[in-house]
Amino acid sequence: MKGYARREFQLMLLRRMADFQPELVQAACARLSASHTDYMRAHQRWQTMLRSPTAPKGLALYEAVLGPADEQAQIAYGDAELTAYSWRPAGLWPQLRWQALVGDRDFVLHGSLVRAPDCPVPQLGEADRPAPWSCVVGDVLTRYPHARQHDPQTPARWAVDVPGPAGAVYQMMFVHGLLQQVTRQTTPTPHRTRPQ
Repeated sequence: MKGYARREFQLMLLRRMADFQPELVQAACARLSASHTDYMRAHQRWQTMLRSPTAPKGLALYEAVLGPADEQAQIAYGDAELTAYSWRPAGLWPQLRWQALVGDRDFVLHGSLVRAPDCPVPQLGEADRPAPWSCVVGDVLTRYPHARQHDPQTPARWAVDVPGPAGAVYQMMFVHGLLQQVTRQTTPTPHRTRPQ
């Protein structure tokens, strides 16, 4: 898309993260030589493209913005088979990839940041220890086998509850797949899984 590529896509991701980590977002904008106005504009334009009747849809929109995928692979999800398309970011999160899980007719079922296949999963310590932006959903599910996922019903967010010491449960909140905060959970939540 004219004037909208990998840099602008990353700025768009920062908009939702600013709700949790404004200081990290400010530092990331500085790395991309961008302002608050720039990431707000990038977010607004992405939302416009998603809703536009004339813009590309599904996988075609990602390819128009990010170019051809850097990697792709077939993955099983229940009885279905999906194609995972991955792109390297341009500037932020070098150990991560943006991954779109695509089904029939190039429909995108889910998109998020994931760990690059050649990068090791970080050691995360106790459930209350991971720092913001230190891990993605897949890292947590690997390191904490008893973790349970749930959907907070808010755009771009995903939550994982992880058992901690002395029976405590810690909720890890993710935006676009990247950890934003860890809070001690006081009430149980319904759980579900998503494609990984």
